[in-house]
Amino acid sequence: MITRKQLTDDLTALGLKPGDVVMVHSSLSALGPVDGGADTVVDALLEAIGPTGTVIAPAFRDSVWGEPENFTCTDCDCSNSDGLCHSRQPGFQGIIPEKLRQRADTVRSCHPTHSWVALGPAAAKLCKDHRDSPTPCGRGNPFEALVRLDGVVLILGVQVNAITLWHYYEEILCVPYLGHYWPKQRHLNHCVPGKRIQYEFPGIMQDVCRASGILRTGPVGKGSSGIIRSRDFESFMATIMADDPSCMILRPPDRDSDDLALDALNKGAAMLRAWAQGPAKAPKSFEVQLAPIDPFADRAVERADCPACLGRHDADGRKVALCSANGIHPDLVQYGGEFRTSGPALCETCPWHQKYPDQPAK
Repeated sequence: MITRKQLTDDLTALGLKPGDVVMVHSSLSALGPVDGGADTVVDALLEAIGPTGTVIAPAFRDSVWGEPENFTCTDCDCSNSDGLCHSRQPGFQGIIPEKLRQRADTVRSCHPTHSWVALGPAAAKLCKDHRDSPTPCGRGNPFEALVRLDGVVLILGVQVNAITLWHYYEEILCVPYLGHYWPKQRHLNHCVPGKRIQYEFPGIMQDVCRASGILRTGPVGKGSSGIIRSRDFESFMATIMADDPSCMILRPPDRDSDDLALDALNKGAAMLRAWAQGPAKAPKSFEVQLAPIDPFADRAVERADCPACLGRHDADGRKVALCSANGIHPDLVQYGGEFRTSGPALCETCPWHQKYPDQPAK
């Protein structure tokens, strides 16, 4: 059995130190058999950073494909004067964040689908502004406070694909491929307008982060973990978005191939080249409006010559053009078949359409 002392020693060797503010994404099973389970992991984290340190973890509801009552914190109206959420509903991000949430002095950020829980002296500072964020990861989310406090992102037994805040600059820049938006829930489904490089090919992004020097990895328990200083992570995100605002979504690499793995490899290499040239500022906002994506709307552009084009499919008598490079849409998944694996074609906002003008391939 893995003891609390072993975990504390491993976390210290990885780079955590007293006073750190730590944003943790975690998997208990990846650490091996821990004596005392998730509570022991929380204790080890708190011991590694000491009484002046703070731990923050996701307590997201965000069950888009589950029961409607599991989509949001239904017992919070975000009206508390302290800017925090008093919901006692569990999140769906694993047992370690849930055990942190259950601690007596833990506070929770106020967001219907993507709230965070934090414990320590900086907990309220991290969480209080989230109530004003119109999206899960945009302005006001706890990552901004984490950067101000020079905190760290800890991936405990997981890879960088578990980090939620890859979406940070996408949201504050209002990139053209923004996802399906629920205004009431302030929720943004990022996957509708594109398959994500970090989700489809997590190993590539893990290697990119390690090769860039922002990710330090090492053993914790019986698994591998890593830490990224939040300021390094923010600088890296700004730099790769400045180089290519569409670097996080995958598209056919040319006019003939639909190999998204090749696009992922090319984009990973481009990220490293951009980072090697030195940090850059993110581009100015594209000022795209947050809005629901209507899969049945008439599209101004429909690129049937794109290798990702799947043609039009029937949805109760209505035809929807589908794209193999896009994710499933919440309103289409009910139809099954292709609708469960691919998303609506959104060619007018697609970078492939901009790269290859609408003309026959030679």
